[in-house]
Amino acid sequence: MFVLASSASGGQRAGVAATFGIATGGLVHAALAALGVSALIAASPEAFDALRIAGAIYLIWMGFTAFRAFIAGLRGQAAPPSDAGENVSWIAYRRGLATNLLNPKVIVFYIAFLPQFASPALGHVPLQIFLLGAVHNLIGVVWLTGLAVVSGRTAQAIAGNPRVRAWLDGAAGTVYILLALRMLFLERRAA
Repeated sequence: MFVLASSASGGQRAGVAATFGIATGGLVHAALAALGVSALIAASPEAFDALRIAGAIYLIWMGFTAFRAFIAGLRGQAAPPSDAGENVSWIAYRRGLATNLLNPKVIVFYIAFLPQFASPALGHVPLQIFLLGAVHNLIGVVWLTGLAVVSGRTAQAIAGNPRVRAWLDGAAGTVYILLALRMLFLERRAA
């Protein structure tokens, strides 16, 4: 959903950049899972909740930024500069990275899923876990890049109209807010 929203509001380059930000965050999570740090965060209700709340706040901020652009677009004004002078792709990359790093579900996924496929008989289990995480990210990059290109091209084709552009920003803002709400109401399950 984040890649779709990024592509809709910033075009295919922004969607691809968001994909690589997400993948970078995934590699960080894979490294943390391999080192056992993710298990410590998931086992601590306080750390898990702090991460969950920080992620939701960040998504809400992104949603309100998109809504500001939506309202300005409906009024026929230029979107307010949120990151004046910065490259849209760089902003999308950073947002993808932050969104992934602040997502506690990714931590839980990596510590619950990856170790199942590591075999002590093959040696160095942490390296196996990291490599499995890297493969997972590679598959995600291929899929999300295709999604970003298709959705970005579609959005850009119809975004020449300022009103349509405003509605795309509104849709992106809605996605960010819904993702934040989902994260806020995510229940921590016993491991």
